[in-house]
Amino acid sequence: MKKTNNYWMAVLVFVLTMVLLYGGTLFISLVAAVGGAVMGGDRALDLVERFIMENQNLLSCLIYIVPGAVFLTWYYFAFVEKRGVRQTLASHTRRLTPACFGWVVLLGFAVQHVISLIMALIYVLLPSAMDQYTEMIDSSGITEYSILWAVATLILPPIVEETIFRGLILQYLGRAGAGFVVANLIQAVLFGVFHMNLVQGIYTALLGFLLGWLAYRYDSILVPMLLHAIFNLFGTVLVDLESRFLPDIVLTLIILVSVPLLIVTILMIHFGVGEKKKKIREVQQ
Repeated sequence: MKKTNNYWMAVLVFVLTMVLLYGGTLFISLVAAVGGAVMGGDRALDLVERFIMENQNLLSCLIYIVPGAVFLTWYYFAFVEKRGVRQTLASHTRRLTPACFGWVVLLGFAVQHVISLIMALIYVLLPSAMDQYTEMIDSSGITEYSILWAVATLILPPIVEETIFRGLILQYLGRAGAGFVVANLIQAVLFGVFHMNLVQGIYTALLGFLLGWLAYRYDSILVPMLLHAIFNLFGTVLVDLESRFLPDIVLTLIILVSVPLLIVTILMIHFGVGEKKKKIREVQQ
């Protein structure tokens, strides 16, 4: 019975995530529309709509505030309170080394460019879906760089989404008795569904599986949070710089090299390269 309850808790987290995040979007839009209508009719509505479209990063920040508060609090009472903050933090950082940070940066670079190959394949197979995704990205404000952009892209999504999917859902599935591969696959698929877009859903499901593996490998949600932030950074700033300053032949070579780089980096993380000295110290203590 207890195991079944954990499955239902994982379902509840996902359903509540969808309600809070997408319901929050509708709520903010509705409040803005009603406020605009009250203030000045059609002209005010047009101004409100234009303001929302021109301030997507602000909207994104507002949307993440309530879910962030809810799920961080949930995570605290479900997985932190009994152990204590200090012990939990020690557990989440005990396997981290400078090498870990280096591998995660390389992993983010490789994953971002491997996804370029996946998206090229999607474009060939599903051109209309790719066109819709491109339109969505163009109107999202994702390349309007500012402090607000950094919060909306590099801070809030990694913290909130990792707490939900790798912090809560993956752990509830593990408590329910699901093996790691099955639990990781389920949360990764849910992570893809969460994005409500076919193209983004495909590559975020693959990314979600990798993020879940990192959480398992390092026994920490801090590492997937880091990779998530790096992935978002590289997917915006780095890709933007590459497309501006690098010729197509160089971009093609980088994308092709990213495949073996991804494999090698995963192997380095799997075998703990760079962690040996820390393990020796722990044994000696």
